[in-house]
Amino acid sequence: MDEIGRGEYLVSFPHDKTLTSIRRAALKEARENRKLEIDLYWKRAAYFWAFIAAAFAGYFLLPKTLEDQTVSYVTACLGFIFSLAWYFVNRGSKYWQQNWEMHVDLLEDEIAGPVYKTVVQPRQYSFCIVDGPYPFSVSKINQLLSLFVTIVWLVLMARTIAIVLNVKSPLPHLSIIAMSTVTLGTVIMLACMGRTENRQDDVQLETVYQRKRTYK
Repeated sequence: MDEIGRGEYLVSFPHDKTLTSIRRAALKEARENRKLEIDLYWKRAAYFWAFIAAAFAGYFLLPKTLEDQTVSYVTACLGFIFSLAWYFVNRGSKYWQQNWEMHVDLLEDEIAGPVYKTVVQPRQYSFCIVDGPYPFSVSKINQLLSLFVTIVWLVLMARTIAIVLNVKSPLPHLSIIAMSTVTLGTVIMLACMGRTENRQDDVQLETVYQRKRTYK
């Protein structure tokens, strides 16, 4: 990819203030693609949750005799892979969503004004007001949740291996201690890292990368 400046980017989309303006068409496409990415984001989440929920049900409903632990371990491995894939897909979806959001930021000024990049915040929201609004990022919360589920499967895999190998842990209830630690850490991450980022800091409009393809 070649790096181009904001000015060179805007030159690629000439605007003559008519309804057939290339920049107007590009802005419309960027908005539609952003909306499409958000729709696909939740469809993908539902797809992965269906498999992960089935894996959880299978893991906990299977008989727990020593001979059946192999099946439990395979189930845990499947749950881990689907959860890890869900986490990666969440990050990929967020990448493309932000890509189209940055296009909207760059293109909207002369057509609709800075409406998308302007956040109307008449007052500061308080985290302590439990029935009030707060600028949490839905996609970030979902991303952290998928990471938490992935770690849960790792703990279940380790637990199953310990049962099969008849490992005697020096610490009682090690899985409970591990899950408590992971859960507490996730709660802290959700509260501290789940906020929507400041778009002024998040989007660097001065640097744009443009793909170059060579056709033979």
